Amino acid sequence: MVARGIGILVFGAVMLLACLFTGASAGDWQTETARQLEQQLQSPLVGDTPSCPDRHFDSYRAVVRFYATRDYEPAWVDQFGLLPEGAMALAVVKQAGNQGLRYADYRNPWLDDLLDGVTTRPVIIGPTFNGKQVQLDLAVTEMVLRYAWHRTMGRIDPMMIYGVTTEKEPVRDLAVALAESLESGRLDVFFAQLGPQHTAYRALQKSLSRYQRIKTAGGWSAIDDGPPLEHGECGVRVAQLRNRLGVSGDVHDASELKTACFDDRLATAVAEFQRRHGLNADGVVGERTLAALNVPVEQRIRQIQLNLERWRWMPEDLGSRYVLVNIPGFQMQVIEAGQVVKTMRTIVGQKRRPTPVLSSKITYLEINPYWYVPPKIAREDLLPKIQENPSYLVRQNFRVFDSWDKDARELNPFTINWASLSEDHFPFRLRQEPSAHNALGRVKFMFPNELSVYIHDTPSKNLFKRSSRPFSSGCVRVEAPLELVTLLLRHQNWDQARLAEAVASNQRQVVILDDPMPVHLVYLTAWVDAGGETHFGKDIYGHDQTLLSALNESTATPRGPLMVSVANQTKLF
Repeated sequence: MVARGIGILVFGAVMLLACLFTGASAGDWQTETARQLEQQLQSPLVGDTPSCPDRHFDSYRAVVRFYATRDYEPAWVDQFGLLPEGAMALAVVKQAGNQGLRYADYRNPWLDDLLDGVTTRPVIIGPTFNGKQVQLDLAVTEMVLRYAWHRTMGRIDPMMIYGVTTEKEPVRDLAVALAESLESGRLDVFFAQLGPQHTAYRALQKSLSRYQRIKTAGGWSAIDDGPPLEHGECGVRVAQLRNRLGVSGDVHDASELKTACFDDRLATAVAEFQRRHGLNADGVVGERTLAALNVPVEQRIRQIQLNLERWRWMPEDLGSRYVLVNIPGFQMQVIEAGQVVKTMRTIVGQKRRPTPVLSSKITYLEINPYWYVPPKIAREDLLPKIQENPSYLVRQNFRVFDSWDKDARELNPFTINWASLSEDHFPFRLRQEPSAHNALGRVKFMFPNELSVYIHDTPSKNLFKRSSRPFSSGCVRVEAPLELVTLLLRHQNWDQARLAEAVASNQRQVVILDDPMPVHLVYLTAWVDAGGETHFGKDIYGHDQTLLSALNESTATPRGPLMVSVANQTKLF
């Protein structure tokens, strides 16, 4: 305590001497700096348009709001140098890599030169710092606000990847929130509250740190090419396999690495690795498993970083209970109060007819639904079968109507010249009646969206046995639809008996949900399960590569539109 008291006295004496040296009081300096900041921000010089896509982040207006909230008082510096708050802000931004972001997107070379790497409060007086306080304060503000925006909204607009944009808006004005956190002395809370607060996002962040540690330790070595490895084999490649799985944590007991034979424990570890990577968990290292094992740790890190970015695109409030469909994970989860209450396998769209990324709400469901065949599917998929044998329509319980009008007239399929039709000319509407063979199965779940996508049952249950399941025409087929119905309608007096009776009737029935259920169709190629295990899925639509290219094309050093002209010097940052 005595040493601390002496330190404070010494620091105070230094500050007093500095004041005498500069010939200005703290109050005078504060007033003059506030005047300069207000003057500068009222008439900024406009520089280059930033080439880094920042999801409509307007750095100039954000900086103006920040200083206006503070009556234009400087935030990060005083006349002597960087304040503790400024040091904290710079230290947080420099750790952007822990968030799956890139410090190079915020780093300002001019700022680095001025501070010369200092991250604790310096006493800077004389020509090195004098006259540059306004520039420094503005530079730190712009850096922090850009970083906060990226953590909240992401670096890339999803329109560039998916062709659709989200309606996400930040739940708070980041500039005002930053100013208020400085006023209340809670800057640490401001940074802690940035970005998704979802458990799944936090878990993926931890996974990123673990894989970064693996990289720092040297990563893992590739396994030599050769024939499949399976139980009972011994040799150099088996030893390589053991070491590879040991580094990634799939083999938990280091003593197992001493033998070079493929035993039961190694087979179990291989099966676990296969399960985490969306492969058939047979415990045999075949071609696909070997390829997954030999993916470098650097590539897995990039994969995690891409998916952290995708989480930042998602709504901040997913709902207290919601349905989450991970498209490349071929999986649906029902989540309540942050806990997964049901998981089931799914079938999603083929690459040529992909399942879209979207958020909506399930408002109603249909038991024993009709299937109104989309025109494209009718033309491309069904017409060739009908032309080969028109009785296909009767066998599959289809009815034919002369248009898509509400009062369309039903036609006899055997009176139609199907041979005269083509993909360019198909004026009819096809409707499949409810039955066990209906393409939608026994139930479909409807949620408003412009792409007419929904979740439904399927009679092709055997497809769920496949490890990779991109077989649909865009909609999501779910493995256990009646269990999902039970979860959705449990508060509407729908028990198992009533549901079974409704299905057995073979009559279409629409059930409106009293409490619509949020549903999110997402594209995650890296995620963490409830047990803390990291999974990697196949990039079935090529979105990973598109996103990676977009991120890499962004400018490494930000060149925002905010320019500062102070003491006849102009700096662009």
